[in-house]
Amino acid sequence: MKSIKKLAALVLAGVLTLSIFTGCGVDASKTAATLGEQKVSLGLVNFMTKYQKASLDDMYVAYFGKDVWDMDMSGNGVSLQETLISNIMSELHDLYTIKANMSEYKVTLTADEEAAIKKAAQTFMSSNSEDAIKELGATEEYVTEMLTLYTIQNKVYEEIIKETDRNVSDEEANMRGYSIITMPIDGEYDKNNSFVEFTEAQIKEIKANAEKMVKEMAESKMEDVAKKYKYDVEEAAYSTKTDDETLEDVLLKGLKELKEGEVSKVITGEDDLYIVRIDADTDKEATEENRESIIEEREAKLYDDVMTKWQKEDGWKIDKNALKQIDFHHILTLDDGSTEKDTSKDTEKSTETEKTTETESATEDK
Repeated sequence: MKSIKKLAALVLAGVLTLSIFTGCGVDASKTAATLGEQKVSLGLVNFMTKYQKASLDDMYVAYFGKDVWDMDMSGNGVSLQETLISNIMSELHDLYTIKANMSEYKVTLTADEEAAIKKAAQTFMSSNSEDAIKELGATEEYVTEMLTLYTIQNKVYEEIIKETDRNVSDEEANMRGYSIITMPIDGEYDKNNSFVEFTEAQIKEIKANAEKMVKEMAESKMEDVAKKYKYDVEEAAYSTKTDDETLEDVLLKGLKELKEGEVSKVITGEDDLYIVRIDADTDKEATEENRESIIEEREAKLYDDVMTKWQKEDGWKIDKNALKQIDFHHILTLDDGSTEKDTSKDTEKSTETEKTTETESATEDK
C-alpha cells in the first residue's frame, strides 16, 4: 500500500524533464492483460511503468550507470526492466481485482473525488514538457485511470481493515529495553573504506579489553566505560513474546538471562563481542510502537487474505509479447518542485540533442 500511495503522490507533485527523445513508442491500443471482461491497455501499462521508472532513474543511474535497466540485479536471469514491468502488472492485477469487487464493501467515488482526479490529471499533462509526455506515453485518460484505481484501492483497503482485531495484550506487545556495546572481532574498514581483517594479536587484545570492561562496569556506568575504550553504547529493545530474528541467537539468549538493571558477561557472537544491560523490563515507547506494528501486520494479513480469495482462479491473463514493446532507452528526471525548471525549452533542447551521439548525450544529462 505504501508504494502505491507514493506513486500516486508523485503524479500529483512531480514534473518530468527529458533531455533525449527519439519518438519510440508502443501500440497503446493493444491489450496487455485481461481480467474477465476488463481489458488493460498496453498504453496504460507503458505509462505507469515509465512513470515509476522516472522516480528511480536518477538514483539507479548514479549508482549503476545508464545501462542499469538491462542489468540482472537479482541473479535470476531477469533484467531490472523486466522486474519493474512484472511488478506493475502485479499492481494492476490487484487494482482491477479491487475495482471488480469494490461493491462488496459498498465503495464508490464521490463527485468531489472524481473532480479532484480529473483536475490532477489535467495539471499533470499541462505541467510536463511535450517530450516527457511522449516518452511516458501519457494521456489524460491514462493518468485519470491510474489515479481512479489508486483512489478506489485506498478506500477499499480502509474498509477491509475495519474488521481487524485491534486488541493487543500488554504481554504480546511488551518490549524490553536494553543498552548494548558491540565490539567487532572480524575486522574494520580503513580510511579508504577497504575492509581489513584483524590479526590474531588484535583479536586477543579486543577480547581482553572486553573482559576488563565488564569488571569495570561493576563500579562505573556502562557509558563511561565504553567511552574509555572508544566504543559506543546503543539503545534498543526486543520483544518478550516473539524472538527477534535480527538478533544473533547467543545475544538473544544473553538478554533473556538478565534481570532489569543487570549487565551481562562478554557474549561472543560470530563476528562480534557484546556487552548488554537490561534498562527496563517494559520499554513503554517501544512497547506502544510494537503494539501498533502488530495491528498493522494484522491489517496487512487481512487485506492479503481478501485479495487471495478474490484472485483465486480469477482468469487474469497477460500478453507477454505485448509487454515486449515497452523500452527503457531514455533517462527521465523527476523534479519535485524544489528547483525551478523552464519546460518550454525542453522541445527545442531535445531536437538539438538528437543530433549528438549517445555518449555525448549521456554526458550532457549528468
